[in-house]
Amino acid sequence: MITKSITQQMNISLVMACLLLTHQVATAQSSSTNSENENSTTLKNFTGVTESSSTSSSLKGILRQKKFEDDSVITDTKLKADEGSRSEYSMKFNLSFSGPPIGDLNNRKQPNPDGSIGTYDTRISGSISGRYRISPETALSLGSGVTALNPIQGVTRYDMNNPFIGYDISSKWMNLQLRNAFSLIDATNPDYMAVGETGGVTYANYAVYNVNQSKLALALESSLSYWFFNRGYVKSDKTAGTYSLAFYPYLKYNATSKLNINTSLAIQYMNPRAADNPSVLSNKTISQQLALGYAFSKDVYFSPNINFYPAKLTADSTTINFSTTFSLL
Repeated sequence: MITKSITQQMNISLVMACLLLTHQVATAQSSSTNSENENSTTLKNFTGVTESSSTSSSLKGILRQKKFEDDSVITDTKLKADEGSRSEYSMKFNLSFSGPPIGDLNNRKQPNPDGSIGTYDTRISGSISGRYRISPETALSLGSGVTALNPIQGVTRYDMNNPFIGYDISSKWMNLQLRNAFSLIDATNPDYMAVGETGGVTYANYAVYNVNQSKLALALESSLSYWFFNRGYVKSDKTAGTYSLAFYPYLKYNATSKLNINTSLAIQYMNPRAADNPSVLSNKTISQQLALGYAFSKDVYFSPNINFYPAKLTADSTTINFSTTFSLL
């Protein structure tokens, strides 16, 4: 019942998004048509047939859409890209490459020291979403996760999975830049469906603090996720969790206005379904990341990184990866 409810809500939202887009295009087309009637000029070609010189301007009118002013509430390059386009309607892409261990480049699996439920194949994964900007600080998203497994050896599986509806808001208080994001997710990934998961809700917070206007910045990403299931726990579900908490503290050095060097820790906790007690939390092995971040523009951010486990620093548990965020329109 939960899956059907979530899916119905997403279908309604998709219809609403389509109606909004159709209304905008129709309005723009009507406006361009009026402009054409008032201002178009005609030219005679070599056959004597008249042509309207306003064809290209009409097309531009149809494609034109509202652009929100950049009020510079967010200046951090990563958060700026996460905010997405300033256009009223746009497409946003978050894509990452999760590579094999550097000690075994032919390995199809990434390290998974805790045996966690999920996809741990080497992969290209992320999300694709259509966005409607409500105001300079807020936006709605409707999208889906994407996954291509084992891209180095030849893709073994491609998924469009876990469709979602999201809402995010950006703000700033003194030197503290904030972005809060809420998502409602319908679980369609086979790895999660296998343990009875049907969907979930997620809240994520991103905070960046510039230290006394210097090139140093402190950042913290955190998230809380709660998952729905269509059956009780069975032993084959292994490490499946009811909810999870994650904290990613960062230390960042902004070498230039576009380039930064950063390091972060991944500190994650999960309430295991096997415990049958909502107050019980098990912690995952802490991992660390060393990364570069480069903003090609305010809408395009690219970050190669090395990920490893400080408590078990070996070539077989160290991977080279990258992530990118960009928007179109």
